Amino acid sequence: MAPPDHPEATPRPRRRPHRVYDVGQNPEPRDSLANERTFLAWVRTSLALVAGAVAVSSPALEFPLTARLLLSLGLVLVAAVALGVGWHRWTRTEVAMRTGGPPPGFTGGMVVLGAVGLLMAGALAATLIGH
Repeated sequence: MAPPDHPEATPRPRRRPHRVYDVGQNPEPRDSLANERTFLAWVRTSLALVAGAVAVSSPALEFPLTARLLLSLGLVLVAAVALGVGWHRWTRTEVAMRTGGPPPGFTGGMVVLGAVGLLMAGALAATLIGH
C-alpha cells in the first residue's frame, strides 16, 4: 500500500463521460489533446454554419423568402449534424486510443461535406432562378 502522501494513495475523481474515460489506459497526453482540438474544430465548423444560416436569412441577399428559409434551416440542420459527428468522432477516437483499437473512419465528415455541397447547389439554383 502506498504512503498517504503518495499520488496513488489519493483517489482520482472520475472523469466524464465515463463510457470514454473508464476504459483502457490513459493515452499519451499529446494525442488526447490533439483529439480534443479536432473536436473543437468541428464545433467551430458548426458555429460557422449557423453564422451562414443567419447570413442567408438576410433580405439583403435577395433570395426568395422560401429559398432563404430552406437554406437557413438546412444550414442549421447541417450544423447540428456536424456537432454530433464531432462528438461521436471524439468519443470513438478517444476510446480507440485508450484500448489500442483502430481509429474511426471519416464517413461523418463526408456526409457533412455532401450536405453542404447540396445546400450550395440550392443557393446557386435559387440565385439563377431569382434573376
